[in-house]
Amino acid sequence: MPNTNLIFMLHRFLKLFLDTFFPWKCISCKKEVRLSYPLCKKCKRGIPINHYFICPVCNKRITNFSKRSCFCKTYINALGIVSFYQNSIIRKTIHFFKYQQIISLQKPLSDLMIKFLRETSLFSEIDKKNILLIPIPLHKRKRRKRGFNQSELLTKNIAISLSLNFHSAILLRIKNNSPQAKINNFIKREKNVKNIFQISKSNLKIIKDKWIILIDDVYTSGATMQEAAKTLKKHGAKKVIGLALARG
Repeated sequence: MPNTNLIFMLHRFLKLFLDTFFPWKCISCKKEVRLSYPLCKKCKRGIPINHYFICPVCNKRITNFSKRSCFCKTYINALGIVSFYQNSIIRKTIHFFKYQQIISLQKPLSDLMIKFLRETSLFSEIDKKNILLIPIPLHKRKRRKRGFNQSELLTKNIAISLSLNFHSAILLRIKNNSPQAKINNFIKREKNVKNIFQISKSNLKIIKDKWIILIDDVYTSGATMQEAAKTLKKHGAKKVIGLALARG
């Protein structure tokens, strides 16, 4: 059997060596960064953060999570959009994390989501024991190709930092549908995500009467998250709250 302590020490040494002799350059300002990820502190501070949840349909601010703030038809009871996709720094960070596979960028991105959650009134109204974090899943083919699910990595970091329950195997993506970003028509987007999710039967009891925080990186038309929320509520979730880094 391999010596796990030795492997860990070699990994630490390799990381220290790379950080010392081949430091990152910030993906935004291009200055040298001696951190574990390529985003300097100044540029990270340059990402604006929202401080409240909204209705995903009419954009009305949510002031009470237990009561309806509007009468919009939606499966998502509240939507948190952490920042603005128009901001070049957040846009570049998401792109490099997701498509250039710089996985270490999960840290500053999840930090933004954690800060957003802490600055809203969510935890003052809802007991953390009743909250369950679930990432929007990738289809197994897409996950195999990319090597990771970006939403799952963000969700794990948030769960650990805020001491929240987390589960990545409850919501399953059973259809490898076309990317939503390539579809401009809203009706076609809804059709593209119809019945793409399924709940793991062995985990049905876990979501019963829970407040689900459904996490994704980018929220565009909302069709994917609405379909996921619909599936969760159909199987017993009490409320579904959406959380995304930015609105595309």
